[in-house]
Amino acid sequence: MATPRRTTAFLIALVSTWLSFGMTTGRAEEINLYSTREPQLVEPVIASFTAATGITVRLTYIEDNLVKRMKAEGDASPADVLMTIGLDKTSQFAANDLSQPTSSSLLDRAIPPQLRGREWISLSVRPRVVVVRNDSPQGAIRYEDLADPRFRGQLCIRSPLHQNNVALIAAYLVYHGADATEAWLRGIKANLAHAPEGKDNDVIRQLAEGRCSIGIANTVALAQLRDGREGADWTAWANKVKTVPTTFDGAGTHVNLTGAALAKHAPHKAAALKFLEFLVTPAAQKIYAAAELEYPVTEGAESAPLVAAIGAFPSDTLDIDAIAANQKAAIALIRKVGFEK
Repeated sequence: MATPRRTTAFLIALVSTWLSFGMTTGRAEEINLYSTREPQLVEPVIASFTAATGITVRLTYIEDNLVKRMKAEGDASPADVLMTIGLDKTSQFAANDLSQPTSSSLLDRAIPPQLRGREWISLSVRPRVVVVRNDSPQGAIRYEDLADPRFRGQLCIRSPLHQNNVALIAAYLVYHGADATEAWLRGIKANLAHAPEGKDNDVIRQLAEGRCSIGIANTVALAQLRDGREGADWTAWANKVKTVPTTFDGAGTHVNLTGAALAKHAPHKAAALKFLEFLVTPAAQKIYAAAELEYPVTEGAESAPLVAAIGAFPSDTLDIDAIAANQKAAIALIRKVGFEK
């Protein structure tokens, strides 16, 4: 981790670079952004980029399968930048030969090594942590502890086959191997208060209602319920629960991510790379992460107040591509133990 002095110097240099670029760009340019994130979540940071650089971003929202769209377009695709949600989808760009290396010393310095690959970068993260009621004495916990018999009949979780849980289980598999992961899953299944159901929102509601005493959820779900977007009842339930520090044994907190990559045949590669570099500036990180109430990925970037109030979670250093590569094996173990039933 960088020292405060080095971090401050880097942020100053980063801002200076972008102020200089914004003042010296004299010709009209544009790039094409393909995104599975809803337009309203991306447009604020796009507007900021255009104001700073003069480069127009043409946004194409792709609700369904971005990989399928890119394969269909092939070499003729106009896409310059690909943006999506989830480490599973982000890793698919390179796996399907749809992206190219993001060669940038600025990106390498700004984004922690575990949150970038050769052909993709993280833009924001959503920690997956343990959630309990406010009156719970539960303190810091390890993911390994979730299978402990002391939680028998107390655990709430959404479907283990949802990507958020598959990614967590894949990370556990990388750390502990197949046999230990299978035993862990059996222990978690035995600890369930009821069959997995609903979304993370429902886990939070069930905790608030007393249907279980411990749950697993992404921080983004808790933050979005607290901000009132789902209505007063959901806000009241969310305010009855809290997160606790959650890590792997001797390591950090598992996070999922939103990510981006340079398209394989980007027609405007230089301008597209400028856009990716802009997204890791402090101001852009604050805008981008706050839109979905996620955590910024760059050190020193400011979290939205609702997010900061939930807690600080040091991202695990486990390689994201290694997690993605183990997802099929994780799904096989989930089905082997009958966890989805």
